[in-house]
Amino acid sequence: MDTAADRRRKQPHLRHLDPASQWAIRRFLIKLATIGIFAVFIVKRPVLDSILVLASVNILTSVAIAFLYREAWDDGALNHWDEAMAFTGLCAFAHALKFALGWG
Repeated sequence: MDTAADRRRKQPHLRHLDPASQWAIRRFLIKLATIGIFAVFIVKRPVLDSILVLASVNILTSVAIAFLYREAWDDGALNHWDEAMAFTGLCAFAHALKFALGWG
């Protein structure tokens, strides 16, 4: 019988990320939590507008850091380019939500 443990043993590459990718995910989640806290509690603007501004700043800083570190955009490990793309997706989602709700 094929159990979940057997399936995980057959696909070890899906269970483990390299340390650089783990750090990139952790860094992204910390920044995402910071954006959420600032957007909801600190910035005195509508929440979606705050998310858009703060995520846009994170896109710019991630791209700048990727250039400074000369990171390859198609590297096997997650890096600042991937972080910038994740924040770009967040901005696109916030814009779509703003449009769908008729807030702008």
